Amino acid sequence: MIAFVQPFGLYAPGGGSRILRGLLDCDHPPALSIYTGVHAPVPSQGIEEIHLSTRPSMGRLEKTRFHKRFYAFDSVFESRFKARLRKLIAERGIRAIHAIPHGFDLVPVWNVAQEMGIPFFLNVHDELQYVTSGHPSMPRMVEALGSAWRGAADAFVISDEMGKEYSARYGARPYEAITDGLTTVAESPLPRPARSLRVYFMGLFHFRYQANLRALLDALKLVRKDHPDWDISVTCRCRSIFGITEEAFPLTVLPFASEAEVAKDMLNADLLYQPLPFEEEAANFGKFSLSTKLVTYVGSGLPILYHGPGDTAAARLLAGHDAAVTATTLDPEGIARLLIEAMQRRDTIVSHALRLARERFMLADQQRRFWTPIRAVLEGKAPPPRKVLQAQG
Repeated sequence: MIAFVQPFGLYAPGGGSRILRGLLDCDHPPALSIYTGVHAPVPSQGIEEIHLSTRPSMGRLEKTRFHKRFYAFDSVFESRFKARLRKLIAERGIRAIHAIPHGFDLVPVWNVAQEMGIPFFLNVHDELQYVTSGHPSMPRMVEALGSAWRGAADAFVISDEMGKEYSARYGARPYEAITDGLTTVAESPLPRPARSLRVYFMGLFHFRYQANLRALLDALKLVRKDHPDWDISVTCRCRSIFGITEEAFPLTVLPFASEAEVAKDMLNADLLYQPLPFEEEAANFGKFSLSTKLVTYVGSGLPILYHGPGDTAAARLLAGHDAAVTATTLDPEGIARLLIEAMQRRDTIVSHALRLARERFMLADQQRRFWTPIRAVLEGKAPPPRKVLQAQG
């Protein structure tokens, strides 16, 4: 049996949970999930999930601005967590551990795996220093990350950019790029009305996207001024947007919904919006990571507007395949011109995106590349060899 250990549940909202659910949606060796977060988990459906928190919860205070002050308790309760984890491993016959470094739990989980001689699979989705900013044990966490990167039985990363960066930072090693996957891809670009520009966003709306959205709304005002007969609107299925009030423009904010409901939304959309923050302090937010919504977008049959810095993993991927209109500015006039370009080049960029989806993001391919080395280790074999890329920089 392999244990998936991470500080979020399998059915929590967010890309990490979605990726794990996809990888587990196939025939695979016995597995269970160990959720290490402090909040009550969303009930799991299918795969068994055990709540083994790194520390006691502080109740409602965990959802306030004071929550980072409780990070100090992670190390206080570390010994207790390790003892409980060892006991669980022995009781359940766990023979391998898969971990996503999103919190302090990486430190005790990696240490326990080494102490017990259990094969460890590392799966990097985001920059640890960014997602756990302000944690007092950050030096220990980074040290454990580097050690796990070098010593893991195999390493998975969300993008090639992440793999190259970590090979440069912690030492060259083989890795496999694994992210969200698609079960179906549109056969061709979806037909849309000629005078319609209905922009759609779905997923968590990060507060750093506010500047992007304001610029987009201003750009759409310019488009509407030149094309008053067009059907122009923005719909964000993200539950809430803080700091944006736009009474003069059709902006609709919808609650989170199922994948089936999102698919219905897209039937009434013309352009899919993928923002990433421009702020320098948020550079690591998207520099090496790919969002799961982007995977959904490329297989949808609709054109994508990428709006963010030009040096992110998403920008490189999309621009490299001419699979989106790329806006690397907050200037409304420049964005307005690109929106018109998106209308004019719709079929071309969508065709490129669909080809990218088939080549890189089919779920069956992701599952095969993920489970092959894990099966080998569980069967007492060496993982299949991978090419080691030379560290850059």
